[in-house]
Amino acid sequence: MFGYVRPYKPELLVREYDQYKAVYCELCRVLGKEYGVMARFALSYDCAFYAMLALREEQVEERRGRCVCNPLKACAYLPSSGEAYKKAAALCVLLTYHKLRDDCMDEGFFSSLGSRLLLSIASPKAKKAAQRYPSMAGAVERAMEEQRKAEGEGAGVDRCAEPTADLLRELFGELCGCDERQRPALESFGYFLGRWVYLMDAADDLGEDMRKGSFNPFIKRLGLEGKKELSEEERRAADNACNEALNATAARLALAANLVELGTFGPIIENVVQKGLGEIQREILFLHVKEKPKRELR
Repeated sequence: MFGYVRPYKPELLVREYDQYKAVYCELCRVLGKEYGVMARFALSYDCAFYAMLALREEQVEERRGRCVCNPLKACAYLPSSGEAYKKAAALCVLLTYHKLRDDCMDEGFFSSLGSRLLLSIASPKAKKAAQRYPSMAGAVERAMEEQRKAEGEGAGVDRCAEPTADLLRELFGELCGCDERQRPALESFGYFLGRWVYLMDAADDLGEDMRKGSFNPFIKRLGLEGKKELSEEERRAADNACNEALNATAARLALAANLVELGTFGPIIENVVQKGLGEIQREILFLHVKEKPKRELR
């Protein structure tokens, strides 16, 4: 995932935002415990969201402690005796590993030296995560392979978004537990969220990909082949076109979310779907704010 799935803070109650931070900090703690200190750099808002969805049927109690990254700072944690955080931590590690591997494949030797060094560190962590959760690792591997294949063939927006959509459909569907009635709703929720994430990332990278001559499905859809820069008017038209595609997916995502029993973190998850995603679109497409640092909750 890419760090786009986060709540809109001004619309959260104070206690809800404190809950969200406690989930985020607990996931950070579990990452370090399960995969080592360096694994904490794989922490993302997206996987914190996955953890909340996995915890939706659990009753969790806050625990106070010291920040694992800054012992001088007090923190709240929401620990769980189940597998939710461990699965979210494994997902963080697996996605980071594949992102680094893609960077090594896409960039030149010298420009990818940093990614190659980090990949050597991430590889054993990813292997450990795959051994613990082979089904999840297999789903991520298939999605990444399909993604590379679609982009390598210069496919259109819909086909390029399909692997990420299918990945979250599968991962979210598994969170139904014993309640199989919830599986279709969770799968639909995951599918449209995955599609939205891919489209948002492609829209965010459009200008950079044009300058570098890299593949981006929106370049073909918007007829921007061969262009390196856009005029202000062309950029505005491109942003509006990307926004329309994102809004169409977000509308179906919201409908799917309404069918899911969100439980413990319902207000926060609803905030993400109804407010947070829209705010990210506004920041990136119309305010041209690049993604904020993933560890900004610290």
